[in-house]
Amino acid sequence: MLSRLFRRRFLEEFAKAHRSGQLKFFGEYADLADAAVFADWLAPLRKVEWVVYAKRPFAGPAAVLAYLSRYTHRVAISNRRLISLDERGVTFLWKDYRTKGRTRNKTMTLHSRLV
Repeated sequence: MLSRLFRRRFLEEFAKAHRSGQLKFFGEYADLADAAVFADWLAPLRKVEWVVYAKRPFAGPAAVLAYLSRYTHRVAISNRRLISLDERGVTFLWKDYRTKGRTRNKTMTLHSRLV
């Protein structure tokens, strides 16, 4: 019962996101932007039996949210790598994997341009 409920709710929300324009498709999936093509693609998923594996988390719901947030809130440059933000641009640390030793960690400044 849980798997059918989850499947229905998931696919409803997925279709809703498509209708509201929240989904973007590129490359070989660009055709899915069309509502009819998306509906045809989604149809077989309604017939497949889904397996839902759910059990109580050992450390509680807060631990699950902390774990998932590491994946859902990733950014290109994390706060701990930012050094400065000023009129010149953004300066941050990066790691050059081609070198070894103390010269591996470097800084880079991305200059800003006003349009």
